[in-house]
Amino acid sequence: MDKNMDIKDLFAKLKSGGSKKDARKGSAVTAFFDKNPKMKIILPALVVMIAVIVAVLIIISGATTDTELDEGNNVAGQAVAVLPEIERKEGEAVSEGIDPFAEDVIANAKITGMVYNSDGYWTAIVQTPYASYNLQVGDYVGSSEWLVESITDSSVTFSLGEKTRTIEMKK
Repeated sequence: MDKNMDIKDLFAKLKSGGSKKDARKGSAVTAFFDKNPKMKIILPALVVMIAVIVAVLIIISGATTDTELDEGNNVAGQAVAVLPEIERKEGEAVSEGIDPFAEDVIANAKITGMVYNSDGYWTAIVQTPYASYNLQVGDYVGSSEWLVESITDSSVTFSLGEKTRTIEMKK
């Protein structure tokens, strides 16, 4: 830039498009499209085609997005740890006089947790003196004949033939 250039000349140069290099670049691109007018259609079509191919590949590969929930690992954006069924030592339950396979296996059961999953089903975490169980409607309690009939946000109803028992979650 010339040291003797005044403000008017500077603004005139900026309005005209700057230096000669910038003018050559613009004219080279313009000359290319003037020489190859079909490229004005081919280049945008190529970009759209690549975007469509990428989208189809993502759909086919089954990639998940952050908005989708993993199978039972997220509820309302919070991680949920589902506890495994833990079998206690047989001696512990027998020493307390409780037969874990008897009809009254749920007599001393407590609800220790409830989980509502994204498919609309409740899972109850039920603790007996013998074991802890993760139960859904239709599950049997361990090896017993007690069947989970229904689960609400605060209770679990079990049935054994004609008998039914409901256990409420304590607050």
